[in-house]
Amino acid sequence: APSQTRKRAELYRGTSASRGYGRQWQKARALHLEQNPLCLGCQAVGHIKAANIVDHVEPHEGDMVEFWNDEMWQSCCEWHHNVVKQKLEHQFSSGKIKLDDLWLNSEKAKALTLQLGGAPI
Repeated sequence: APSQTRKRAELYRGTSASRGYGRQWQKARALHLEQNPLCLGCQAVGHIKAANIVDHVEPHEGDMVEFWNDEMWQSCCEWHHNVVKQKLEHQFSSGKIKLDDLWLNSEKAKALTLQLGGAPI
């Protein structure tokens, strides 16, 4: 059974399926990872690490056209998604960086990766 915290989060955000992350997304995600199996952020700093997340470069904020724009998807490891990309998105939302800087192989992302000690292996 889902935890109370997760139930509250789903009431607020909607379920993952209602946000677009249903069966169709799982298939598209699997295909993207098959075609792009390495973390873009790790590769950018000379590391080789398998990707396990498909990230929407530009936060789609529920816009299904943006959600399904696979030209704006990037494969990444959990660390790049949860640490580097979150910091980049915060800078983007406050107007400090441009959309292109959200790619994990951008100069801003590479600098942030290295500043944070590089991707853990």
